[in-house]
Amino acid sequence: MSYPLDAFTSHQLTGSFAARWIVPVASPPIAGGWIRVKAGRIVQLETSSPPADCLDLGDVALMPGLVNAHTHLEFSDLTTPLGRPGNRLPDWISAVVRYRRGAWADPSAAAEARQRIVLDGCAQSHRSGVRLVADIATQPYLRQTPPTPLRLLAMVETLGLLPERAEETFALASEWLDASPQGLHLGISPHAPYSTSPQLIRRCIQAARRQRMPLAMHVAESREELELVQRGSGPFRDALESLGVWQEEMFPLADGIDGLLRRLSEAPRCLVVHGNYLTTEQIGFLAGNPHMSLVYCPRTHRYFDHQRYPLERCLEAGVRVALGTDSRSSNPDLILWNEIRHVASHFPEVSIETALTMGSLWGAQALGHEDVGHLHPGAEPGILVVPTAAPDAARLWTSLLECPLPVWLRDWIDAGR
Repeated sequence: MSYPLDAFTSHQLTGSFAARWIVPVASPPIAGGWIRVKAGRIVQLETSSPPADCLDLGDVALMPGLVNAHTHLEFSDLTTPLGRPGNRLPDWISAVVRYRRGAWADPSAAAEARQRIVLDGCAQSHRSGVRLVADIATQPYLRQTPPTPLRLLAMVETLGLLPERAEETFALASEWLDASPQGLHLGISPHAPYSTSPQLIRRCIQAARRQRMPLAMHVAESREELELVQRGSGPFRDALESLGVWQEEMFPLADGIDGLLRRLSEAPRCLVVHGNYLTTEQIGFLAGNPHMSLVYCPRTHRYFDHQRYPLERCLEAGVRVALGTDSRSSNPDLILWNEIRHVASHFPEVSIETALTMGSLWGAQALGHEDVGHLHPGAEPGILVVPTAAPDAARLWTSLLECPLPVWLRDWIDAGR
């Protein structure tokens, strides 16, 4: 389902609001508190008696807008994922290539069509309670800022094993970064070790350091990727040879995933996307580098039928784990709330509080946006409403996820609830 872009305005909420529960995320939940907001910015969060001008919202919890730390909005018009459940990653990528060739067969129409789809993806994301989204920006990309209160971080993508292709994508990325629409937040994304030369990865890291941008890369996503990286063989080699881009001297990578992570750690802020097959030592490396974060995309992980995600090991080691939807090419929707609910239902040893933190505060921290993802004076997180009559904090967490989808406070008020 898509949403009309004119359904959104950039208005920012002002007022005082009391609720049964306030869920700051960065600190324990508050029973019977109230919050004051001015032009979208929180100016007070109190446990005292509310002031006379405070609107009592009743049996609800207030919580921050969500953070989608990884997605590909270019696929937001798809109604079903590409390929089939359980696809090997190289086979699914072939389906993506076929889709792109068909969808963008007319280059003259591609730029406008892609822009409409990305903007619609922004609208879908915001309507589902997302305040900040990190999108992998494949060219041609947006030439305007989304007309929604959503904050968009565009991680411009580069790839290429052949020198001429790598140079082309890096030049396009650099050109777009220099002329990007005002109001967008910027990052860079060398795609993956099976598609991006070591030289191009180094150039992206240098660009990230020079412009103080976050960097995101798909790493340890599949068994097939590891076979290529470690042995220079397998389905990815077959696919690269069939495309005529196989580079004998590049694979296996001389220092494997370990060396790749060391290089990525040179970026000022790094998101390791997926990390489905990281080793215990590699997880420890991420934990020892707090400017690096891991992004887990639960329902996409399930779509490919990967081995169980090492979430408990990552959290125990102290890795910051954020959540993403990936894209509608591997996921039925862009609803990050469903990713939080998936974590809560599939990882009983992970608390609901932690799952919610992954989808809000930790995502914001991973992306370097400290003013969203939590309710705190000075923040501009957007405020969501979830109905609950929970009598205590223990019951609060389970009651939150009984809600199919949170509602923006402004929409809640406009609906007269």
